[in-house]
Amino acid sequence: MGQATVQEPALPAVGTPRQEAFGYVCQRCSRCCHDKTIQINPYEVARLARRLGQSTTAFREASTVDAAGTRLKQTAAGSCVFLGEEGCTVHSDRPAVCRIYPLQLFTDSDGGEWFEHAEPHPQSEGKITKDGTIAAFLENQGAIPFIAASELYFRWYCAAKHSVETEPETASDDHSALLAATALLDMDLAVAKHCRALGIAEPKDLDDRMQCHLEILYQQIDPSRRSAIR
Repeated sequence: MGQATVQEPALPAVGTPRQEAFGYVCQRCSRCCHDKTIQINPYEVARLARRLGQSTTAFREASTVDAAGTRLKQTAAGSCVFLGEEGCTVHSDRPAVCRIYPLQLFTDSDGGEWFEHAEPHPQSEGKITKDGTIAAFLENQGAIPFIAASELYFRWYCAAKHSVETEPETASDDHSALLAATALLDMDLAVAKHCRALGIAEPKDLDDRMQCHLEILYQQIDPSRRSAIR
């Protein structure tokens, strides 16, 4: 099976915001796991679903707000649905927003990025330092592939938004269209349908599945785009 031709984002150059002096010592107080909106993308949904032995569809329905797959649910007490007595129960597969806390990452459609400091819980036991750099912190937190995936999906979102703005007649508020769009963002559903239509085996590796998913999404913007996945 060929690889999808979705270009991965380039690594930031020296002198970018990632070179800012920064360090953070987590004391595992778990206070940052309360009253936070944890946004996730299809790659992160797939990571968490695999960890739990679920399909992305089942995960979205069970663990995300309105089954939309864009925000993790909270408990009645306001904590993340995955916070247990010993801390995060999905720690090795936690989303990027959790990995980079107490930083917040912002990007623009031109590939620029900048970081801001999140407002910590007033009783947080974590310590912010000037040891190291943001780049080293992101590396130590295993955040690089998560940020790269977020960038890829954000680029698709910008392309889709531009397509709708330049061809407004394609936009629709119809409920069926909304359901179709929601299903399209469900990686397992989209990949299974795509591969079934082509009569090919689904990719097993998660990175390959993400590339396949992105190709599917881009084809929705431009139906004439030839898939690199065969």
